[in-house]
Amino acid sequence: MSKTPSQNESREILIWLNQNRQMLLDLYKNQYVAYNANGLIAHSENLRELLQLAEASEQLFAIYLVPRSTASIQIL
Repeated sequence: MSKTPSQNESREILIWLNQNRQMLLDLYKNQYVAYNANGLIAHSENLRELLQLAEASEQLFAIYLVPRSTASIQIL
């Protein structure tokens, strides 16, 4: 589905990502995930496969590449 989300839809999608980032890091490291405000739609290490799965859902979605790891630094 190639629809541009409205400003409100974009905000809701971003809220979902922020609320679920730790779960994504725990379960889907180094994978692409397709998601929207209602939740996860699909995941795969292969972007083309992910796009096929997400588009088949016929839902509005965003894609996020979950990093392998996260780190923090402390400057003294």
